[in-house]
Amino acid sequence: MAIGPQEGTCGTAAFRRELVVTEDIARDPSWERFRGLALGHNLRSCWSVPLLSHQGCVLGTFALYQNRAHAPDEAQIQRLACAAQLAAIAIRHERDGQRLEESEQRFRSLFTYNPNPVFALDLAGNIQSVNPAGLKLKPLTATDFIGHHFANLVVEEDLQRVSRHFSAASTGEPQRFEARVRDVSDKLLTMDISNLPIMVNGEIVGVFGVARDISEQKHYERQLSFNACHDRLTGLLNRVSLEDRLILDCHISRRRKRRLAVICIDLDGFKSINDSIGHYFGDQVLIEVAQRMTQQVRPGDTIVRMGGDEFVVLLPDLLRDEDVVPVTERLMASIARPYCIQGIDLHVSASVGIPLSDGHIEQPMQLIQQADMAMYKAKQQGRNNFQWYTSDLNQRVCEHASLRNDLQKAIETQSFKLHYQPQIDARTLQVVGIEALLRWEHPEKGFISPAVFVPVAEDSGQIIPLSLWVLDTACAQLRQLGEQGITGISMAVNISPMHFQRGNFVQCVQATLEKHGLSGEQLELEITESLLLHNAEQAIETLHRFKMLGVRIALDDFGTGFSSLSYLKRLPIDKIKIDRSFIQEITTDNHDAAITQGIISMAHHLSLTVVAEGVETASQVDFLKGSRCDIFQGYYFAKPMPYAEIEAFLSHPASLP
Repeated sequence: MAIGPQEGTCGTAAFRRELVVTEDIARDPSWERFRGLALGHNLRSCWSVPLLSHQGCVLGTFALYQNRAHAPDEAQIQRLACAAQLAAIAIRHERDGQRLEESEQRFRSLFTYNPNPVFALDLAGNIQSVNPAGLKLKPLTATDFIGHHFANLVVEEDLQRVSRHFSAASTGEPQRFEARVRDVSDKLLTMDISNLPIMVNGEIVGVFGVARDISEQKHYERQLSFNACHDRLTGLLNRVSLEDRLILDCHISRRRKRRLAVICIDLDGFKSINDSIGHYFGDQVLIEVAQRMTQQVRPGDTIVRMGGDEFVVLLPDLLRDEDVVPVTERLMASIARPYCIQGIDLHVSASVGIPLSDGHIEQPMQLIQQADMAMYKAKQQGRNNFQWYTSDLNQRVCEHASLRNDLQKAIETQSFKLHYQPQIDARTLQVVGIEALLRWEHPEKGFISPAVFVPVAEDSGQIIPLSLWVLDTACAQLRQLGEQGITGISMAVNISPMHFQRGNFVQCVQATLEKHGLSGEQLELEITESLLLHNAEQAIETLHRFKMLGVRIALDDFGTGFSSLSYLKRLPIDKIKIDRSFIQEITTDNHDAAITQGIISMAHHLSLTVVAEGVETASQVDFLKGSRCDIFQGYYFAKPMPYAEIEAFLSHPASLP
């Protein structure tokens, strides 16, 4: 039925929401569309009342039709209104019933088809109904569940906590919590449970329990938690867990008045395994190292893999400091045993650093730093040993760090200088070369010996930019000497083994010579025997490349290092420099004299020039001349001097001794 102001009696009543009376359908304009239909059924008049819901919505209309044109009196209107009210009540009741049935069906669908177990419980905790998903938890029928208490489902350890949540839900407070139950196969499941109060007519009559299986999620969370705190390769704790364990062990030591030892272990020779036969073998060694270490410590001790081949062991609750020694020795001995991986015997050892504490330390992680310092001291002492941390070691490390920072500033500001020491031909007493010697005047500490700062630069890698500066400056000042007419001399520059081993070192030297317009014959590189300790074949190849450029090579500090005669005959070198330690007592010590004469004789048979360093007395000069030494260098002839002085020395040479 259409609703509107001209839609017959009923349509108009619904539109106007009031009684509408049509006395004569034949003449009423609102019946224009329906007049023929009504008159065909002998309907002559119509009285209509709208039917409204409780909310005022139009449910329909109630109408009376007569077979004669007629208007209602007051009594008829009242009877019409009463009938309309009864009709509205009937319609509302029917619709409420439909909505209730629909609501019940929706609830049943939610209850029945819910993939999660759903239980309806009375206020005593007894199960009143259960959905099909809940039946899968136990091999029971619904009737077997009904009347049983929820305690039959929950594991005993969780029952008290679950009961507290149920009681809270029974008072009207919805609850959400986790609890464990056992399924049909007795498998332990972790459930995310919601307890919701059941309200009927404003009164709590029971509790719904809705459970969701989160066992897989909890397993995944446990895995994530384990992986976050443990090393995936070895299964040991990782460095993320270290600080918490260390704080706990300090607390134990303080409370029990015992000693705490921190052992830092770094594997010796491990890198060569990775580099030579591959990381798979290295990984297998690390796994076995972890297993062996675990067997050597107590259950309450902690082993942490810091990363790479470094481990930390925490030993709390020690009665005496010396109790750490047998544990350390066992650890080192177990690590040093051979590792047989796929039929290959592999060997590593351990460098170990140990600080001790009574637990009274403001920053426990300082113990790790101290252990690291002591471990590096063990490395410096030849590896495969353990060293104690001491306060003076900390001071040396701090001084080392401070010097490294100052060194970096000096490199950035080019605060270094070169001094030059002449090299004198033994026969003519003429200057045939000069050696560039690096000098550093610290703004606060004054002159710092190269023996102090060069090892620091080599450790930190700062030796590379430092060597480049020395090479460039020495070549630039040799060019300046040439422009002053001072020619016929060579420039000797000391080369760091680290710089020498760089792949582009030959190109750097060649570019520097070209930059300053020098020939290769004007440059002499001084190397030490330590170059041959690592990859001697590559070092010899690099030396041959320098020879092709015309650059001369001098072997410095001969007799104090590697001194392999088998390599000496293969080295493409031009000079041997006898170390000053042999020259100092040459006239009073028969052994030094014999060694020096032997070196000179051997070098000459190999067609090498011999330079004696540290020549300081006339008697040394006489002995060396008698032994046919070729070149002298030392304070007897001239001290190292800055560029302006060496320029004057070479421009106006005084009579040499």
